[in-house]
Amino acid sequence: MKNTILLLTLLFSVNAFAGNSMPVFIWSGKCLGGNCTISEIEAENKENARRSVQYMLDMEEVEREMDRQFTREHQEAQARADAAPKYVHTPKGPVITCVQEVYEKATGILGDDATNHIDVSIISPGECSFEVKEFGDFGRGCDNLAALSSIAKMGFYQEEQCRYEAESWKVYLQYKDVIYTPEWTNELNREYYEKLNPIQEKHFENVFKLQDQERALNKTDK
Repeated sequence: MKNTILLLTLLFSVNAFAGNSMPVFIWSGKCLGGNCTISEIEAENKENARRSVQYMLDMEEVEREMDRQFTREHQEAQARADAAPKYVHTPKGPVITCVQEVYEKATGILGDDATNHIDVSIISPGECSFEVKEFGDFGRGCDNLAALSSIAKMGFYQEEQCRYEAESWKVYLQYKDVIYTPEWTNELNREYYEKLNPIQEKHFENVFKLQDQERALNKTDK
């Protein structure tokens, strides 16, 4: 978008240098029929150029507002996680590794099948992180992120991954009774993926933003 604005700016500069007059070509409008004078064509082109520039400025403002909304939602979600009650654990027996300790504590949150819902790994001596591995109706990890983050470090993209999986699951539920059955037509398949595409695009945009944040944090830590 900014490159397009630059092209328009250069176009106007060249026109000004050539004699302060717009080129006599027609972008769109009533003069396409060829019944206008040169002055009318120039006026039409000036109006079209003004509208094009305004449209691009409006789109940039929409993009800035989307960025502000993303940052606000991320900050609010982090605030909710920080304000959540911290899990208090009572050890059941001897603990050998950080991974075993996290899984043991996670049973108090997720149940005895905690290993089916999260993966725990060591990121530094004595410190572990977790990632949710089951989503939708199959896992309880995303519903307990705040509690789990009090016993282990949460993956940097985990919150966004849970949001994406939840939205995708809602779309799947609309078609789960017919998907993979003879009733599943090409039209239904196209409709299904048309609903998934904007969810995936938003997910990719959010991940790219989180990657930029992660790189910035890594630079600060150094």
